[in-house]
Amino acid sequence: MKALLIDPSTSGVSGDMLLSALVDMGVSPEPLFKLAEALPRRLKGVRRAKLEFKRVSRAGISATSTLIRVEEEGERSLADFYSALEELREEVSLSEYVYVRARRALELLEEAEKRVHGGGHVHLHELGSADTLLDVIGVPLLLEEGGLTGYKVISTPIGVGMGSVRIQHGVVSVPAPATLEILRALGIPFRRGPVEGELATPTGVAILGAVVDGFVTRTPVLRVLKRGYGAGARDYGTQPLGVFEVEMEDRYQHDQVAVLETNVDDVDGELLSRVREVLMERGALDVYYYPAVAKKGRPGFMVQVLARPQDAWSLLDVLFTELGTLGVRVNLVDRARLEREIREVVIEVGGVEESVRVKVAYDREGRVVRVKPEHADLERIASRHGLTLRRVRDLVLSRVMTGLLGQGSSS
Repeated sequence: MKALLIDPSTSGVSGDMLLSALVDMGVSPEPLFKLAEALPRRLKGVRRAKLEFKRVSRAGISATSTLIRVEEEGERSLADFYSALEELREEVSLSEYVYVRARRALELLEEAEKRVHGGGHVHLHELGSADTLLDVIGVPLLLEEGGLTGYKVISTPIGVGMGSVRIQHGVVSVPAPATLEILRALGIPFRRGPVEGELATPTGVAILGAVVDGFVTRTPVLRVLKRGYGAGARDYGTQPLGVFEVEMEDRYQHDQVAVLETNVDDVDGELLSRVREVLMERGALDVYYYPAVAKKGRPGFMVQVLARPQDAWSLLDVLFTELGTLGVRVNLVDRARLEREIREVVIEVGGVEESVRVKVAYDREGRVVRVKPEHADLERIASRHGLTLRRVRDLVLSRVMTGLLGQGSSS
């Protein structure tokens, strides 16, 4: 399976670095030139926008750097950006792929600024320059130009730098508050360092959040087909941002899950049942209770919760408030999953057609390895027709084996 791997682990990320890396990988910048030419007609206060690309060296690695020259007056608001995006969608014929991801990046910036400043009107300050809009539209535009829209896009954790940075509001810690909000909201893994300075900008992180399918701490087995390096305006002595078109030898799907664990010895079964309901309602992927021996030999339970990383903190609140536990262990772990899909199977029961959702899982070679009918659908049909659950399941599996499974094996 072909994929696009983005590696901001030591370089950090910004919008212009992403543009530079894609151009360095061989993607034509022509759509960017057309976008820059149209921008002054659609974004207020902008008289001229021009892009230049040049070769630079970072940590001894040859890379491309993007110079965005904008003649503009004042700052723009998010409303200005949204309005310009709608007009540019028509003028330069932005596809749905590009439009959706550009708008998502703007929404992430807006949500982050609102959380940082307490809601109300969002004032972009440093992000109010026209180059922000060029970046958020330009990156998905280049992904489309390079024929990469059908690729799975994965990224390593982001190196954000450390220390402090001066913004219009004053001196703040790295990562800057807006950057941190986007990282937190999406559960994006990051690490401080490796050098002093702001390596990851809000715009760069927002764009990653809009175009990346998943972040990986364990890189699967890869074969690199193309590579590109993008450098930012400042030289921090780190290697440039790497973008790689790769063939993934590991065909399993990979993602990360948060594992929350705590031990309790003073709660009863009724409370544990209630806590599980609340956790699942709040987005937990699964909840397990294991018998355990607690302090002083008391019988108890280990509570284990699996969750998406972005849901972990809200689920922590449930464990603390509902269980009364004083501490919870939190770990991010890599997970390998089989590719799966939900298909609908129609069976005939007593002369009536009934539909059943069926989960079909495939191995690395694309062969069907598991078929599981949706239990709720089986119960519905069994109750409606006065049949046993086993009988309905046999009917569904028979239908799958004669039709659906054969199609899956040949795919």
